[in-house]
Amino acid sequence: MNEAEKKLLDEISLVLKKHPDFDPPFFRTDGDLVIPLNSAHKKNREAHKRFANAFSQMMKNDASKRRKNKAWI
Repeated sequence: MNEAEKKLLDEISLVLKKHPDFDPPFFRTDGDLVIPLNSAHKKNREAHKRFANAFSQMMKNDASKRRKNKAWI
């Protein structure tokens, strides 16, 4: 890691101390800077997403079971 990357990482780490929802940042081998979301928050976000998808699917399935009026008007 060169001096500029180390300085950037130190400054970002100072900012992230105020935001406990994130894990410590790191550089990938390709040079990208990664600031990962805390794993507990990732699980919570995934749980909400799965619940929303399940509820949406349930509503779609329920809508197709509506009785159609077969009487002539």
